[in-house]
Amino acid sequence: MNRKKILTLYLLFTVVLMTVLVGYRIYLFVRETDYEALNAENIERIETTLHNKTSYKFAVIGNIRNSMRIFERRIAPLMSESGTEFMISVGNAVYDGAEGKYRLLYRGLKKLKIPYVLCAGHNEIEDFGAGKFYRHFGPYFFSFHLENSCFIFLDSTGRTSWTWQLRWLEEQLTAARNYPYRFVFLNHSLFSLPGFDPDEPHYVLEEKLSRNLRRLFSRYRVTAVFSAGYPAFHERAEQGVRYIVTGGGGGLLLDRSEPYQFVNVTVGPEQVSFENVAARDRLGTVREKLETLKLYLHSLFYMRLFNSLLVLSIISLVALKLYSLILRQEHLYRDFSIDEEELSKSPLRVAMFTNNYLPFIGGVPLSIDRLYRGLVKAGSKTKIFAPEYAEPWSDPEDGSVVRCPALFNLHLAGFPIANIFSRKIKAAFKTFECDLVHVHHPFWLGKKGMRLAKKRGLPVVLTYHTRLERYTHYLPFPGTAIKNLAAHLLIKRFANHCDAIITPTPSTEEYLRNLGVSALIETIPTGIDMEDYNCWTSQEVRELRSRYAASDEPLLISVSRMAREKNLDFLIDGLAKVKEQIHIPFKCLLVGDGPEKARLEEKAAALGLKEQVFFTGNLPPRDVARCYLAADLFVFASTSETQGMVLIEAMAGGCPVVAVRASGVHDAVRDGHNGLMVTESTGSWAKAVAMLLTDRRRLSALSENSRAFAEDFSEEKIAEKVLRLYRRVVVLGKSKAN
Repeated sequence: MNRKKILTLYLLFTVVLMTVLVGYRIYLFVRETDYEALNAENIERIETTLHNKTSYKFAVIGNIRNSMRIFERRIAPLMSESGTEFMISVGNAVYDGAEGKYRLLYRGLKKLKIPYVLCAGHNEIEDFGAGKFYRHFGPYFFSFHLENSCFIFLDSTGRTSWTWQLRWLEEQLTAARNYPYRFVFLNHSLFSLPGFDPDEPHYVLEEKLSRNLRRLFSRYRVTAVFSAGYPAFHERAEQGVRYIVTGGGGGLLLDRSEPYQFVNVTVGPEQVSFENVAARDRLGTVREKLETLKLYLHSLFYMRLFNSLLVLSIISLVALKLYSLILRQEHLYRDFSIDEEELSKSPLRVAMFTNNYLPFIGGVPLSIDRLYRGLVKAGSKTKIFAPEYAEPWSDPEDGSVVRCPALFNLHLAGFPIANIFSRKIKAAFKTFECDLVHVHHPFWLGKKGMRLAKKRGLPVVLTYHTRLERYTHYLPFPGTAIKNLAAHLLIKRFANHCDAIITPTPSTEEYLRNLGVSALIETIPTGIDMEDYNCWTSQEVRELRSRYAASDEPLLISVSRMAREKNLDFLIDGLAKVKEQIHIPFKCLLVGDGPEKARLEEKAAALGLKEQVFFTGNLPPRDVARCYLAADLFVFASTSETQGMVLIEAMAGGCPVVAVRASGVHDAVRDGHNGLMVTESTGSWAKAVAMLLTDRRRLSALSENSRAFAEDFSEEKIAEKVLRLYRRVVVLGKSKAN
C-alpha cells in the first residue's frame, strides 16, 4: 500500500471518528432529557414519602467524583441492603464542573431507586461549574424539614458570603429548636486531620470561621455536622455535637487503609445512630495497586474521553494537512527525466464526461462537440460519456460517444439526468484505457468521471463552462443566498481536486482565483467551425435574409436558449424602446428554444413587436451560421455567460455586438472595435442599438473588425491549445507518480 493510500485511510478514519464524537455530543444534548432543580424535586419526594414518619434511614456520602461504576457496584448495593430511604451527597460528586460531568452524574444517579440531595462542593464549582449546579440542582444553601428532623445545607465553596450565611444559619437553627434532631451538611471539614496538609483550602475551613460555626452548633445543640473535605473517614464529638467526615465514595484511594465508604444514619423516635459502612472485599496489595492504576486511567481517559479524542482528531487533521503540504513540495518542479518530446508525438486518449450533449442545443454541448472534432482532426482518440436523450440522434459509428441511460427518465431543466450507477459507464471507461479525463461539470457525471480517474491515478481537467449560481433558481427549495453559497463551495472544492482547469475567458479565471481555487488554470476559449460559414454561397445568404427583411431593412439577430437566466425579457423590452426611438424599420431573429419561448412570444406581441421579432426555434449549427452571415447586428442581454460563445460565432459571420457589460461579454467584445458594451439598462442598450442602425458606416467598420477578431478562434487552433495543456497535465501527473 503506497503512502498516499495510507494517508487517505488515516484521514478517513479521523473524519469518521470526529463525526461519531460530534454526533454523540449532539445526541446527548438533543435527545437526552434536560434536568433542572433536582434538589427541589427530590426533597418533595422525601417529604411525601416520609410524611408523619419518625423512623427512617438516610445515607451521607462524599467525594463520588463521577466514579459511577464504583458507586453503582460497591456503594449502591450496600445502601439498598441497609434499607436507606434517601441519600445526601456532601459535595465533590462530580470530577469537575464541566457539563459532561454533570450529565454523567445524572445518568448514574437516575439508576438509584431512592431520592437524593446534593450539597455544593469545590468540584461542583470548578471549571465554571457554579452556574451548572445552580441550574441543575438549585441554590447553594437551603434547608428542609421532616417530622422530627431539620436538614440544613451550607455553601462552603466561597460562592456565598459567610456573613450572610451565618445570619441565615442562626435563623434556621432558632426555628428548628422544636425538632429533636438537627443535621448540618457542608463540603469542607471544620477540623484539619493529621497526615494531610493543614493549609489545603479544598479540605478544611479557615480556623476563625470554623470556631464561629462550632459555637453556633453547640449553642443550638446540633445533632451532627457532615462534611466531605478529606478523602478519609473521621468522626469526633465536641460540646455535644458529632462531627463526621464521610471519606471517599469514589475516585482514587490515596490511603491504602481507607476503603470506599459512606455513613448510614438511622433516625428513630428516641435516638439517632451513625454507622460507617465500608465497601466489602478489600483487595490485596497487588490488586489494590492495579485498582488504583485503573482508577487513575479512568480519571485520565474515561472522564475526559470525548474532549481527548476530539482534540486528538483535530491535531491529526492539522498534521495530515501539514504533511500533505510537505509532500507537495516534492513536486514543485516537474520530473525532467520524462521524455516530453516523445509524449508530444504520440496521440492522446481522452475521456470526456458531460451532463448534457447533442441533440440538446446549448453552449456547453456545442463547445464539447467542437473540441471533440478538433481533437479528432489532430489525431487524438476521444470518448464522450453523455446522457441518453429521447430524441433520435446519430452518434459517430466508431463508438466515440457512450450514451448513459437516464435515471428513471427524470428530466430537469430540459435534459435527462444520467444514471451514474450504470455498469455501462464503468465498463466502457475501463476498456478505453485513456491518458486523462476531461470533465465539463463539477457534479453528477463530472463527479463520476473524477472518481473513475482517481481510481486509476489519471489526471483530471475541468472546463468551467457555466456560472452555476445563475442557475440555482432551478433548485426546488427557497433561499437564494444559501443556494448561491452552496454553488460557490461546490465549484471551489471540485476545482481544487482537479489537475487543471480550462476557463473560456480571463474574467472566469479571475472568478475562480477569487473563489480560492489554487489548481492550474489556463484560459482557452471555445473554437468555431469555420466550415459552417464557408459552406454558404452569397446567393444562399441573400435568400435567407429576404425571408425576414426587405433589402433596405437592418436585420438583427440574437441566439440564446429561451430560459430565465438569459435575460430575454430585458432584450425584448429593449427592442420595444429601439422601435420608439428610430423610424427605420428593422427585423430581429431570436434563434433558440426553451421553457420561456411561448411566454416571450406573447410578450413580444403585447409590446407591438410581432412584425419585428421572429422566433425561429432551434436550428442546426450550420443554419445558425447562415443566419449570422445574413444579419447586420447581434444583440445580447445575458449576464450569466462564462464566455458568451455566441458572441464569437456572430463576429465570425460579420455581426458586431451590442451587449450588456458582464463577465464573458467583457472578454469577447472590444468596446468600439467589434461591438458596444452598455450598462444593464434597457434605455442605454436601446440607445446603442439605435445609434448603429442609423450609422451604417460605423456598423460596417465594426463588422470588418468582428470578422478579423474571430479568425483566432478556429477549431484547429483551439484544439491545439487544449492538447498542449493535456500534455502538460500528463507530464505533471507522471512526475508526481514518480
